[in-house]
Amino acid sequence: MDDYVDAIVSELSLREDYLVDKEISTIYFGGGTPSLMSSVQLLKILDKIKERFAVKSDAEITLECNPENVNSSYLRELESIGVNRISLGVQFLDDKILERFNRKHSKVLIMNALYVLMSSRIENISVDLIYSVPGISDESLISSLKLLLDYDIKHFSAYSLTIAKNSKLYWKVRSGEVVENDENSFISQYCLINNELISKGYKQYEVSNYAKEDFVSRHNLAYWNQIPYLGVGVSAHSYNLYSRQWNIKSIKKYINNSKKGIIDFDIESLTDVEKYNEYIILKLRTYQGISNNYVLNNFGENIYRHFHKNMLKLKNKGHFEFIGDLVISKMSDLLLADYLAKNLVY
Repeated sequence: MDDYVDAIVSELSLREDYLVDKEISTIYFGGGTPSLMSSVQLLKILDKIKERFAVKSDAEITLECNPENVNSSYLRELESIGVNRISLGVQFLDDKILERFNRKHSKVLIMNALYVLMSSRIENISVDLIYSVPGISDESLISSLKLLLDYDIKHFSAYSLTIAKNSKLYWKVRSGEVVENDENSFISQYCLINNELISKGYKQYEVSNYAKEDFVSRHNLAYWNQIPYLGVGVSAHSYNLYSRQWNIKSIKKYINNSKKGIIDFDIESLTDVEKYNEYIILKLRTYQGISNNYVLNNFGENIYRHFHKNMLKLKNKGHFEFIGDLVISKMSDLLLADYLAKNLVY
């Protein structure tokens, strides 16, 4: 693990010129399982970031945590090095389902982790949930959600189950051992979560994300607003407005290359059409909306005419709200984001 941390630190030095604007507003330690790292290892990375970039004094610094890694002393250490947001991987509150999905934690561990988090000085707590899971009924889902709402959680991410091709679950579905939830079940559980969270004062600011006032994930919004970002580590993705690149998957090769001052990655340059398509797809998922003027000024007359013509067709079918320059998804549109995007992309 120390070798991997050293490789990340080396990459940060090698790639400090990737971002034109070196002022950093958010730092995110994401999965695998970064909560396996000690505070000393995390601090080593943070110190290198601060050495190479200008980190804002109020920067949002998030660490994804598994429930089994949460304890009071670790949280005190995290707080002392500047971590101010925790994203807790809950997924489910059903021990049988957790076991089926090979999670190492249990419902008791999750509840204990939340209790410890609420007792810490880190106020900004997010949890993630997975719904439309075979074996989890509507009643079980709403019961789990009510349990979580007893805690002062500032942010929820709720994702429908995605079955990756060739995963164990994929083959269980193919063999008939597991029956995948149908669309009606997905819609029912999406609406249950949506209605419950909104009724408790959370704002849905993206298809899958809900936050209390002032606790929107600034890091997530940066992705959806297409703000350039630097990703370091194995398989990490980076984006600079003009291209997207991603690091190699081999940890061993990544570490060995770093010792030679080499960063091995693939890259794709983005055309105007690809940039437009990404803008449409991402904005349809958020409350912020698509700007007519932005499309016209950034993607040219032909793309704008295509957008305007197809947007009006969708408007005539009852989609979207219109506020000034903005075309904003209605709440009912969020369930149809892929369909709407398909009609608007070039």
